[in-house]
Amino acid sequence: MKYSQVLKGAMVAFSLSAATVYGAQARRPAGESAAAPTVKVSLSAGGQTVTSTGAGRCTHAGTAAIYGVMSEMWMVNHQAEGRSTQLTLWRPMDGKEEMFSLSVSGAKDVSISTVRGGTVTGSGTVKFQAKDKGGTFAINAKAKTGEAITGTIECSAFSPAVAEGGDL
Repeated sequence: MKYSQVLKGAMVAFSLSAATVYGAQARRPAGESAAAPTVKVSLSAGGQTVTSTGAGRCTHAGTAAIYGVMSEMWMVNHQAEGRSTQLTLWRPMDGKEEMFSLSVSGAKDVSISTVRGGTVTGSGTVKFQAKDKGGTFAINAKAKTGEAITGTIECSAFSPAVAEGGDL
């Protein structure tokens, strides 16, 4: 495993562990699973084209928090053909600018985080447009090292964020 993959994995794990989901969370009974939504990735990331369609994980929490900032949260995870794409979008309830963490791995790994309170590693915007039970994220961002990530990620449906690891 490349050092950059380990570092990226640690960064994603840290950003997820720093997040807290509150309120109307779903707690699925043991052994019960929801059908995986379809995720469509169409990105230009660090000079590579990343396109893929298949099963993934799309979740939404109406009330969540990161670094003490109460927010609405969407999370997408998609893996296919030796590539992975992970996006978390935070819409603060105080009306301040949206924040996101985005990681695209493949021939080249590119990561961006604009989450205040954490280590900011880039800039840009992720705009969400809801459609039926899913929606599309339009991405226009740049990593701290200069690599651009532009394009869209679509989820056919979102499931409620599920509390993992105990009570929150």
